[in-house]
Amino acid sequence: MELSMPRVQDEITEEDLWYVLKNPWKFSTYEWKLYNVYNEETAYETLMEQYELSQQDGFSKVFRTPENLPLLVLMAVKISETALHCYLVASKHMEENRQALNVTFKMRNILHEQSYNYKGCKLVVYSQSRETDKQMSWLRFIGLKYIPEGNVGDAKYFEYESRVKV
Repeated sequence: MELSMPRVQDEITEEDLWYVLKNPWKFSTYEWKLYNVYNEETAYETLMEQYELSQQDGFSKVFRTPENLPLLVLMAVKISETALHCYLVASKHMEENRQALNVTFKMRNILHEQSYNYKGCKLVVYSQSRETDKQMSWLRFIGLKYIPEGNVGDAKYFEYESRVKV
């Protein structure tokens, strides 16, 4: 079976957000506390709010399967002159379609490209996972650096520092 590359688009719909929340990847399930059905609405409202903010000052991307189903939603919202907060939620297709590696490489490229748009900024990610070592390795592979002094409770703190000089 030949793996096809996921498509990446800027426009995210409400249906895309609901889809990834109702069909989560194992990492998204814990990150967004989707093991409890009552958290879906809160997660949806948070993602919609962040999507709207990302349209004002930030960026957003949706990765799609060849069948046009949402694979992963990536958003970044500018929270200060020097920082963007990243939100990430993926669907079950990351594993079912064996797309995690392809998506990872595309995400690395997107972060590098966006560093030109946000010179001198850092992208911050807070991550919670039951499989901390795997999640941390994946985030490091994307280009994020783990900075333990930024941890908040169970949430681990990562940064992607712009490689572009101001």
